[in-house]
Amino acid sequence: MALLDTNDTLDILKDSVAYQLQKMQNVEKTIDGKDWYQDLPQIVKDKFNDYKEAYENISRILKSDHSVMLNQMNKGYYYWRLLRSSCNTYQNDLMKFDQQLVQEFNFKETKAISNNEILQDCVKVLTEHAVED
Repeated sequence: MALLDTNDTLDILKDSVAYQLQKMQNVEKTIDGKDWYQDLPQIVKDKFNDYKEAYENISRILKSDHSVMLNQMNKGYYYWRLLRSSCNTYQNDLMKFDQQLVQEFNFKETKAISNNEILQDCVKVLTEHAVED
């Protein structure tokens, strides 16, 4: 719960959830994504839709009043698992994007992207306190 008490950390959590949700919503926006989704077995479509809905819910929760947010996040570990997943995805993709900038444009790696300490701390805490199925 301490992750929710610091503005910088909360911003990273919001960003990671928004990024994960954006990736899921982008499936509906491209022909390849639509084709991929159409070819999924119904059980997988249902699971994908459930995750998308859960990320929409957690996005709303993270934007809510602090006491409401704490109350909702205290109800169980499911949202914490989603946060861990979104933070891992966000961290991995940011590192890939940073590498692309280095390779394609000869930019220097940036600490804010590849070595984002706040994001690393979030991943570390969420991994240490993970509850697995």
